[in-house]
Amino acid sequence: MELRHLSYFVAVATQLNFTRAADSLLVSQSALSKQIADLEREVGTPLLERNKRVVRLTPAGRVFFEDAQVILERADAAKERATRVARGEEGELSIGFFSAPVIGFLPDLIREYRTEHPQVKLHMKELTPDKQLTAFAKEDIDVGFTRPLPPGYPELSTETLFHERWVAVVSKSHCLAGRRRIRLSDLACDSFVLLERRVAIGLHDHVISACQKDGFSPAVTQTPELMTTVLTLVAAEQGVSVVPEGVRNLQNQQVVFLPISPGLDPFPLIICWRTRDTSPLTEAFRKLVCRRMSQIVKSGSPDEVD
Repeated sequence: MELRHLSYFVAVATQLNFTRAADSLLVSQSALSKQIADLEREVGTPLLERNKRVVRLTPAGRVFFEDAQVILERADAAKERATRVARGEEGELSIGFFSAPVIGFLPDLIREYRTEHPQVKLHMKELTPDKQLTAFAKEDIDVGFTRPLPPGYPELSTETLFHERWVAVVSKSHCLAGRRRIRLSDLACDSFVLLERRVAIGLHDHVISACQKDGFSPAVTQTPELMTTVLTLVAAEQGVSVVPEGVRNLQNQQVVFLPISPGLDPFPLIICWRTRDTSPLTEAFRKLVCRRMSQIVKSGSPDEVD
């Protein structure tokens, strides 16, 4: 049984006239009669009573007519929905992010995407860089805002959004808290609180390398998995840290952020997606990011801190 059989039957059942039904379908009456006969043979019972003067539905035909209409309506709806998805007008999009560097631009980006694509269901997932890699592998996210990828991920494509400066973080009670800026070596005698390397390999290694270039190896005594925990430990006088400037967005009032002079090499924030992802939803989101790039860059490049 094919959809055309149902379409032909519904046309006859609606018109109760083979000639008018054939005209509406743009087929010959003989071809229509054959299709109806084939359908009745497959169903196993007559669906229409017909003679030279009248065509009427049998009891089985009335039930079949109701169900056939529903099936055809659902088929049309499925076709329309598939077309909307192919045009990027409907579907689901999952976005991975971590809060600190995206607070300045991601909310506006999401609002605009929802306005342009009201039928698309967005899933926002706050994930550290390592967990974003796992989510990409499982196809749990389509787009990620993250840090530079470690080697070995050729299936992922990236684009740099902006580079963040680095700042030192100390507790309000720290002896350096009143400085306008510091040298990295001023922290040489302090314990360090850094994100767990597994969570953010690039960030962790960048800080270690910068300290070594400045003549010391930092004594890393705490390695939490969340940046909010880093700030909490620093506030509790458990050590100092060096973080990308966007971490200031987390607004912990018990720590002080200090510019570092000379500055460390800036640290990128990137957008990431699966290279072979042909989804129009992902493509539409990336195009929106491209259109809003100047605002995104501005959000990640605040004026120099005094």
